Amino acid sequence: MLEGPNLSLAALLAVLAALANAAQAVISKGLTARLPARQLIGVLYVCNALILLPAAPFTVWRWSPTIIGLHLVSVGLMAITAIAVWDMLDAGAASATTTATALSPIPATIGTALFIPGAFHPVQAAAAVLVTIAVLAALTDAFAPLGRRGTWLRVLGAACGSGLLTVVTHLIGDQGVGLVETYVVRTSLAAVVFLILFPPRDIPWRAAPRLFGRGLVVTSYFVLLILAAQRGSPAVVQTCLAATPLLVLAWESWRARRRPPARILAATILVVIGVTLSLVL
Repeated sequence: MLEGPNLSLAALLAVLAALANAAQAVISKGLTARLPARQLIGVLYVCNALILLPAAPFTVWRWSPTIIGLHLVSVGLMAITAIAVWDMLDAGAASATTTATALSPIPATIGTALFIPGAFHPVQAAAAVLVTIAVLAALTDAFAPLGRRGTWLRVLGAACGSGLLTVVTHLIGDQGVGLVETYVVRTSLAAVVFLILFPPRDIPWRAAPRLFGRGLVVTSYFVLLILAAQRGSPAVVQTCLAATPLLVLAWESWRARRRPPARILAATILVVIGVTLSLVL
């Protein structure tokens, strides 16, 4: 079982990742108003990979059939998540899209119990369920314009992809793979996949500075997430990340000069309780 100091550090890193994730969701939604969503994915992955690529020659690289397999699984999960998330960003608000993050603690908890039993505790399952219910209750209205079956499939894909990616990231870390290799390899491979699937024919070069700026925010999110997943239970990490939709809603409420509904304030309290339960093990 992971010990207290590592668990607390992982949770802190995950909370910081949630802040970065909320910021990138708002930025990404803005991009979909100007550029085709799916064509953005490959270009953005290129930007993300380039940010940490200069550090690649200075890190120790590890290779084995297991590591290669985990990298490939990571790319598959990233592909599922990216398509689902960008389709939802294109169709709805950033807060509605990040609602999928609220569901991700469930697959993360299941994956942790199956593949990393030493990092699992029943209280984590209770915390994951509590946080999921709290955030979904807060965002009930956000689902109203997204009532099609395809949207629910995308929500499921984003939640499972995000939650299981955190589990796989932990497993890669257990193989001794460092931050730079983990990020650069899977992000570069994902970039190749999406540039082939959705060639960026309608992405102008003048958008490069804006896309690279978004890449800095996203890379900060993934770096914090990888560090958290390598140091703590994926169930705890994903539970902390489930606060992302509430952060986005808070931003949207502030920007619109509207007070958040009472149910959102109540859900925020439940999220805090859920995250606290994840830490007191």
